[in-house]
Amino acid sequence: MNKRYPHVTEPIRVSGNLFKNRIITAPSTIHSANDGTLHPTEDSIAFFEQRAKSGAAMVYAAGVKYCDVQDDGEHTVWDTRVYNHKHKLAHLAERIHFHGAKAGMELIGFFPGIYTCSEGGRIMGSPPIGKEVPKEVMEQTKQDIADCCAVLLECGFDSVLFHFGHSVPLAQFLSPLTNHRTDEYGGSLENRVRYINEVLEAVRAKVGKKLMIEVRMSGTEYEPGGITVEEGIQIGEMIQDKIDILQVSAGMLTQRWNTWTHPCGHLPPHPNVWIAEEFKKSGKINIPITAVSGFGNIAEAEEAIAAGKCDFVAMARAFIADPEMMKKSLEGHEDDIVPCVKCMRCHDSAVYGHQFACTVNPKVGLEAHLDKLISDKPEKVKKVAVIGGGPAGMKAAITAAERGHEVTLYEKEDHLGGKLFFADYVSFKYPLRNYKDYLAYQVKKSNIRLMLGTEATPEMINGQYDACIIAVGADPLILPLPGIENGVVATDVYGKEDTLGKSVVIIGGGQVGCETALHLCEKGIKVAIVEMQSKLAPDAAPTCRTEMMVLLGDEAEKGMFTELTSARCQSVAPGAVTYLDADGNEQTVYGDTIILASGMRSRSALADSFMMTDAPECIEVGDCVRARTAEQATREGFYAAVNL
Repeated sequence: MNKRYPHVTEPIRVSGNLFKNRIITAPSTIHSANDGTLHPTEDSIAFFEQRAKSGAAMVYAAGVKYCDVQDDGEHTVWDTRVYNHKHKLAHLAERIHFHGAKAGMELIGFFPGIYTCSEGGRIMGSPPIGKEVPKEVMEQTKQDIADCCAVLLECGFDSVLFHFGHSVPLAQFLSPLTNHRTDEYGGSLENRVRYINEVLEAVRAKVGKKLMIEVRMSGTEYEPGGITVEEGIQIGEMIQDKIDILQVSAGMLTQRWNTWTHPCGHLPPHPNVWIAEEFKKSGKINIPITAVSGFGNIAEAEEAIAAGKCDFVAMARAFIADPEMMKKSLEGHEDDIVPCVKCMRCHDSAVYGHQFACTVNPKVGLEAHLDKLISDKPEKVKKVAVIGGGPAGMKAAITAAERGHEVTLYEKEDHLGGKLFFADYVSFKYPLRNYKDYLAYQVKKSNIRLMLGTEATPEMINGQYDACIIAVGADPLILPLPGIENGVVATDVYGKEDTLGKSVVIIGGGQVGCETALHLCEKGIKVAIVEMQSKLAPDAAPTCRTEMMVLLGDEAEKGMFTELTSARCQSVAPGAVTYLDADGNEQTVYGDTIILASGMRSRSALADSFMMTDAPECIEVGDCVRARTAEQATREGFYAAVNL
């Protein structure tokens, strides 16, 4: 055991299987690392292999199909029925085993087609399109699940994780909110648990005790009328004799509760662990309990296990952000752990992008190709100037220094962070603040020559450097509207909220405008957003946008927020914004302060001036190329540095 984290590193034996520690990597949906092939690709194998290298005791991969689920052309649906498709599944298990971890596979509780527990059910957050599944399909699905588990055992997997939570179709049987059946599978709790028990019994009949079974369930659905903690514990009691580990999650895949299944910055760290604790301390569950709740590091896991809240902790995003997170913790280098910013980019890459990615880890999605893309060391050590201390500049400087280059970082302000400074003032941006502070710490602890309060010029670069990475950022975009000088840009309101008055109007309803609105509502300031598009925050990642819309809706119900979409601004006056509504009628909205959140304009001219220096290599990254997210800035800074 590790003296720093004795509870996390304590081995445990479950149904005869030895776990080397208490950390499980929760299954990650890596749909955009899959090309539709019905077996694991090298991209997906390399990703899960890296999870095994992390030091976790169990690695869960995702995802196989056991029935002909509706093919949306997006999800990973590896086939377990075709003989030669099994080869790659076996290879995946072996690559995980190679690094001393147990190999598990997630099975999400689907029925074929659009069948759900009851008529009008939802499929992973879909509209209510489900058709009530008939008993003959239930029987066939039960056998298909058992057959799939037998194949996974044949391919060398140690465990299966049944996802019977979050109101996926099979989980809907458990909840009085989604189970409206009038047969023996509906009504009483015993009836609602019946089918899940039948599935588990069928699997045991096929694989015996040779394959471990872990079940993920929503310990509470939070929604009134759904599963409560007390009923969740009863469900756990009723299935525990058929499984080996119970994983306690929470929430439903609905707009209101989706964020509780995937906790983001608007929730505190690991907000659902209390539910696992209720299960653990009830005295009614006699098998190990896994907590899954957006844990960010090993210290959080140690606290939960030491306090008797759970036996295992499952993590996904923390290992994506930093695959060496566990190793760094055990060696006492917690300050070097790259923090997850809880942006859900990894999760949402399947639905708004085609490259599996992470905001803070630019290597994600490239695991299978890194040895070809990045040399062990640069051909020669270079003198490198980095202009700008925002996320792109800091990441570039850190990476270049790690690769042995002599780096000087110029930042005109007296602090690092660039536009991320606002996170210091916003309660729900604590994950992004942690990332900003991590980057600044890494800069200061390295051998980078840091020039704070120094505005670099092309003349300072000429004749001094072999390479120049330009990360000079962007300025707020000021719309050419009459009276626009009566507004204040959004980046200037943070830390000055007490000067804004009791109400504000925000021009611009993108992610920045919406997050500013939520922040000010928290401060007790009424907010109206004027946005020319038909919906707010179209630029946000889907999961985060859903979360913001729910929270802004709550503020609207309290009378603190007004949404004015399809509204085209015409002019700005002190305390007033005039706009044309969707019907072309002129309207005016009033506020003590007018805030401008209309986007950013790249400092292209300034950036280009450095391109004209005599440095042999000059590269522009981040906002000065085009207004960027923190993810894009981090990735571009990294790419620039590793290619020097």
